[in-house]
Amino acid sequence: MKEFSQFLQLIGEAMPDLVSLILCPALLLAVGLVLAIFRKEKAYLPVAVGLGGAGAFLVGCEAGAGGELFAYLALYVLLAVLVRLLFLLPFPTRGSKEGREAELYEKFRVPLEVPAEAEEEPPAEGESVRLEHALSLLEQLKKCNLSASDRLEADAIGHTLERVKGSPTEEDRRTVNDSLSTILKLTAKYKL
Repeated sequence: MKEFSQFLQLIGEAMPDLVSLILCPALLLAVGLVLAIFRKEKAYLPVAVGLGGAGAFLVGCEAGAGGELFAYLALYVLLAVLVRLLFLLPFPTRGSKEGREAELYEKFRVPLEVPAEAEEEPPAEGESVRLEHALSLLEQLKKCNLSASDRLEADAIGHTLERVKGSPTEEDRRTVNDSLSTILKLTAKYKL
């Protein structure tokens, strides 16, 4: 035990007073700021505890076990709490995934331009052709050996298309287009 006490005294004598008092709190402030900017809240507690332990060791080497060590730890805990408040600040996240997705969407977005007259016109001849084409592809699909989930999907599409057969509304046209898209995917899957 005597050797350990001598080792602690050696460290205390070799280290300047300000280094042991300022080094760990300054590191805590710098690391806490970096962690707050990068939103790494889970890493803060181990860093704060580790630096606090190192600082307590250095101060304990110089002061011995006494009131100075207790005062240092109290001030360090106060500083750690204040540095933890940095995580509440809204730092700009320039490279966030949501921001990049929004930028790409705005860059490549094509606005839909639907003339007002097109909404009032009766369905064109192509609408019925599209519906008939979807129904014929669906009949071909039903003759194939479909998996259970694909068969259920084909049946649901068939019921939807049968309901739309009259004069389709704008919503029904979109439904037909979506159904045709799904049917085409299934025909590609089963190589029709």
